[in-house]
Amino acid sequence: MTTTPIQPLRETLDELEQQLELITQYLGSEIPEDKAAAEAVFGELEPKIEKKIDGYVGRINCLKANRDFRQSEAKRIADLAKHDAAAIAWLTDKLLGFMERRVEQLGERGRKLEGKLSKVSLCNNGGKPQVWINSEIEIEEFPVDYVKRVPTLDSERLKEDAIASPQGEIRDNNGRLIAKVLPRGRHIRLA
Repeated sequence: MTTTPIQPLRETLDELEQQLELITQYLGSEIPEDKAAAEAVFGELEPKIEKKIDGYVGRINCLKANRDFRQSEAKRIADLAKHDAAAIAWLTDKLLGFMERRVEQLGERGRKLEGKLSKVSLCNNGGKPQVWINSEIEIEEFPVDYVKRVPTLDSERLKEDAIASPQGEIRDNNGRLIAKVLPRGRHIRLA
């Protein structure tokens, strides 16, 4: 059994739509010849539109399958990288513990260790020193100088009030529009 590949239509979906609009005008005509000609052209145009729609849906479904596969592969690879990071952290922690015990036993000469292929040195971290902050004290109990006050917008209440308002919008005291209900978006359902 041989399969013939689907040949792409030369017309774009927009061009087919324009042709369909033209034919629709003639289909509503009172002149029988115009109506008959429009029906004949519509008979030729309808399979082209169906083929174009099938092409669009087929391509969309193919892209969805690729997206799903790539997302699952990305998740799988991210999980592998996460596992590797955990193994690296565990092994590094073991080596750090070994080197710290070595320095305790041998002093400063124990800071460096060389193998045939690698070198390990125990070093002090640079940058700002770590600071312990008592987590048992509530934020309100700290001196005011150390507490940040950050104003936040109650966007949920603003949304609810905009939806509940008769005009579908909220204005401030100066009359400036600060929130409004937007029209709902649209989507297509593919089958």
